[in-house]
Amino acid sequence: MTQIDPASQATFFRGLADPARLSLLLALRQRPCSAGELARDCSLSASNASNHLQCLLECGLVAVQAQGRHNVYSLADPLIAGLLEVSERIVGGPAGALIEACRSYGAPSRRSLRATMPEPPVAAGKARLPRPVPSRS
Repeated sequence: MTQIDPASQATFFRGLADPARLSLLLALRQRPCSAGELARDCSLSASNASNHLQCLLECGLVAVQAQGRHNVYSLADPLIAGLLEVSERIVGGPAGALIEACRSYGAPSRRSLRATMPEPPVAAGKARLPRPVPSRS
């Protein structure tokens, strides 16, 4: 097996990390679709779906074929469907709860950020004074 550069693999997984792109790939796993069908099925605007499909096309994850007035998209490689299935099994298994709870994945909530932020320091014996209000003269 050929050794693949980890940076290339990281780039590949960043492409999959966007929820909109992932939902498009999951829809295409079921059947080939036009951009309009994908936008509707994935609850995306037509322009948003089109932009993400262009990205997936340029990255080699989807293929496109003209059929009449429509472009029909499909997964470029059956291995992509297999990868999606494996990811569902991982997330649906014991690791799924840990992935959901892991602070390294995704943005933390504002509440959890506030809970971990230290209080700003106040000089000993001095209270904070309100800012002076500029006079209007």
